[in-house]
Amino acid sequence: MVFRNFIVVCLCILPSPCRRRRKVSPPPAPEIVRIVSYELLENGDTINRTDSKNQRQGLWSITTEARYGEDGFHEYGSFVNNVRQGKWGKYDLRGHVLAEENFTDGKRDGEARYYENGYLFCVGNYLALKAKYAYDTLLVEDVVDERMKTVILKADLGSVRHGFWTYYKAPSMKVVRVEEYQADELIYQKEYPEAKDSVRIEARMKSWPHVTNKPMPQVWSLDKNKRPVRYTDFPENTQYVTPNVRKNIRELNGLIAFQVPTQFY
Repeated sequence: MVFRNFIVVCLCILPSPCRRRRKVSPPPAPEIVRIVSYELLENGDTINRTDSKNQRQGLWSITTEARYGEDGFHEYGSFVNNVRQGKWGKYDLRGHVLAEENFTDGKRDGEARYYENGYLFCVGNYLALKAKYAYDTLLVEDVVDERMKTVILKADLGSVRHGFWTYYKAPSMKVVRVEEYQADELIYQKEYPEAKDSVRIEARMKSWPHVTNKPMPQVWSLDKNKRPVRYTDFPENTQYVTPNVRKNIRELNGLIAFQVPTQFY
């Protein structure tokens, strides 16, 4: 009886011959994407490449001509599957830098620098929102009670100002204003007026005639009882010097010539 039960248990464990093995389909072969067009620079580098899917890849140089009263500009950066990635530069048609921005999945992200006449005047920060969903959530600090809270934003905004923005006076690079943003909301702002002149300059400015209403010492006084100060007045300890006399002057062929000192040769 025990042996019989053992046979039944073994038959239950053995795989059934009626079961069909599941066929596993092989993974699809990766699609080969080829570069079908590009431009060649003088140094041999290739730019402005387009693949067989008509997607821009690698380094690109894009020129936008002036129109509708707006100035033209150049842009230089990288594409990955037709989406901007990494650092991009923007220049005017004369070659002066206008902006340096960073992109993530086609949206501004991270530090951005802006220039005026070639001089830096603003450094700010962007945050790229996740385009995978309709909304994106950010954790920010409440400016009232300093507690962390969640902010929900529409992903189609692309990017929002998030962090500090510093403005400079070009070309001296003096800070004139600092702003802080959270999810594109201004939460802090401070103006920095230009520094005053030094104490010495301020004291000199206070002594000017149009401030004190007193005549300068070199100005003739209108008071008849006061002897005016003249430029020809010399102090008592002045040592008088005899003026130089030009020598060796001779007439040559009707022209007046003089001997040039040897130190000029």
